[in-house]
Amino acid sequence: MQNSKKQMYWGFQIIGWGAFTAGNLVFNYLSNGKITAGDAYYSLLIILLGVVCSHFLRFIINLYNWRKERIIKIFHKLAILSIFVGTSHISLLYLISSICSDELIKKFTKADFITQAATFGTIYFLWGIIYFAVYFFRNFKKEEIKNLKQQSKLKEIQLNKFKSQLNPHFIFNSMNGIRALIEEDAQKAKEGITQLSNILRHTLTLEKKKLISLEEELKLVEDYLNLEKIRLEERLIYEINTSPSCLHYQVPPMLIQTLVENAIKHGISRLIKGGKLIINSKSDRAFLIMEIINTGQYEPNGLKNEQASGFGIENSIQRLQFLFGDQSTFEIRNLNKNEVITTLKIPK
Repeated sequence: MQNSKKQMYWGFQIIGWGAFTAGNLVFNYLSNGKITAGDAYYSLLIILLGVVCSHFLRFIINLYNWRKERIIKIFHKLAILSIFVGTSHISLLYLISSICSDELIKKFTKADFITQAATFGTIYFLWGIIYFAVYFFRNFKKEEIKNLKQQSKLKEIQLNKFKSQLNPHFIFNSMNGIRALIEEDAQKAKEGITQLSNILRHTLTLEKKKLISLEEELKLVEDYLNLEKIRLEERLIYEINTSPSCLHYQVPPMLIQTLVENAIKHGISRLIKGGKLIINSKSDRAFLIMEIINTGQYEPNGLKNEQASGFGIENSIQRLQFLFGDQSTFEIRNLNKNEVITTLKIPK
């Protein structure tokens, strides 16, 4: 990385000063109709001195760590240093020219010296501004990447926290359901334990993943519904409607299962006759749209007083927010007097 930066720096140095010199030669040609050997020699000196003097400018900037200074102070120091370097450049140019070519030095006047010193001073000032601009831009990008990595790590920690809360919550509710069966029907309780073992085996493969396919999630949901079916029997009727084209879309693991669990525990299981649960999935150009419809009535004020229910909904909302930000949406409301609908929109 460091070698790459050095190569880029020297490459831009040579290209920049080469382009400036080429422009100077073109100007001479347009003015005089020709380019002499003296012009070519003079131009070569400009390139060499330009690279050396601008590198000296960079050396001073790094030596005294100007990049830590305030912007206004940088401008002041850069202006003074640029005048010095520009004057040094033209002085060296005159000196070398006087040693190597009497013809070239005869062309120079005091007015030329002052004009060219001011010109090169301005050029070095602009060079310094570009240098600082590139440095601050690269630094800004580094900080941005660093912040994004920190945010990503923080989200990972928070997401793992939610997931670590999720599994005990799920197991606690499932074990309560199986415990209720033990006295009523020991055989069904055994079936329930077997079903729960299958679910836990499945969740162990998912817990380290941020996202899984809808197909995997629905398989987990179906296992869970079969477990609840053992407990609720004919009081629970369910159907899952999904298009094969939706199955490959990615969703957070156990998200739909948590909402299905919430619908059964706080809706269907409280009704004497039970009820029906329907899971629909469809997609549009931008979103996977999930609908969970269950028999019952949604009472927001009542749910606030129930820690378990609050956990299920809040956990789902927070996980969606962490993974997708404002791109995802979550809504739960009464569809009619007998049904509740939970709608999720997850970006593809």
